[in-house]
Amino acid sequence: MACRGPRDIPTGFSAALGPDSAGQVRPARNADIELGASWDNLGPAECLGGALLAVPLVCSDVHRGHAPKLQTVDGQLYDHPETPARPALVREALEAAGLARSVAPTAHDVRLLDAVHEPKYREFIRDTCAELGPEAILTPVGVSMDPAVLERSDPAERAAYYSFGQDAPLMQATYRAAREAVDVALTGADLVRGGTVDAFALCRPPGHHAEHDRMGGFCYFNNAVVAANLLSGDGRVAILDVDYHHGNGSQHLAYTRDDILYVSLHADPRFAYPGFSGHANERGRGAGVGFNLNLPLPPHMQIDAYMDVLDRGCEAVAKFDPRALVVSLGFDTHREDPIAVLGLYSEDFGRLAERIAGLGTPRLHVLEGGYALNRLGESAVAYVQGLPGGTVADA
Repeated sequence: MACRGPRDIPTGFSAALGPDSAGQVRPARNADIELGASWDNLGPAECLGGALLAVPLVCSDVHRGHAPKLQTVDGQLYDHPETPARPALVREALEAAGLARSVAPTAHDVRLLDAVHEPKYREFIRDTCAELGPEAILTPVGVSMDPAVLERSDPAERAAYYSFGQDAPLMQATYRAAREAVDVALTGADLVRGGTVDAFALCRPPGHHAEHDRMGGFCYFNNAVVAANLLSGDGRVAILDVDYHHGNGSQHLAYTRDDILYVSLHADPRFAYPGFSGHANERGRGAGVGFNLNLPLPPHMQIDAYMDVLDRGCEAVAKFDPRALVVSLGFDTHREDPIAVLGLYSEDFGRLAERIAGLGTPRLHVLEGGYALNRLGESAVAYVQGLPGGTVADA
């Protein structure tokens, strides 16, 4: 099989700006801002012994400094499952299999992030992290709806105003890591806009739980929605979320929009986190009615039944006919994941990828969850092998 050559990638990309007066993310408009980007570091596509073009893997090691050891759940301390080892395991496995070529992220204008999140929220995380010592870990004391807590002297109390739980602690390196994760996703979106069929954004920390102005569920900024908002400047975008947990932040950020379809397969919120979102009757609001589809799953579901539900999700995406597809990719649907109860094996992720690729829409795959460290690499390999650009031909 002949290798496909690299597509031409433009040197400038347009972007989206600013929430509207109601706090909702407004669609991208290509005239709002022009961002320059140099892709000289990509180089020519590699031919891997007659293989198809390896999938570009946008990745960075900046996240390593964000390394919380413990998380608070119902007032109890537990080992934190969202560790710096996760992206490295994916990257090493994909590169060893010849399925990916690493791409460094490009810095993007912070206004692309502020188009999705409240700027004061972002500035709070930035400033609070800058005030912490190198070993300090700040856990919000709880959740507060009262802005008066922002006047408190204790930063853990102030953090309660910008949190919906206690499972997203702040460290000195957290802001830089979360900001870099956004750049990883945006760089992947740039590649898709430039003609790449599949790009993999190896984001850490994950993002799909992050709300407009609240952190939680290990998430600080919503990488997938920030990327989708940029992509929406070129036409309609679908987000297909296959993480074990419902992406409450992604749903809420797109809930009133008719140019971004959000489809989620996730554990039923009647027994799974986050619990307050992800029900089948949540269909959108205002202009967004009919553009939100939740497909809750029972525990221990195995691959054949899962694929039947995925077919329903993909049919909704096909009907929407988006210009681009963002896949919020969680590997925590694996049967061995320590914080989930679904029934997929590592090799099953290839079937997911094949079905998603069958839509024929350019795809940005954004890493979300997945905490079975001994299965993470092989699950990622199976997934990328299921993509048309991620199959290595036999020697």
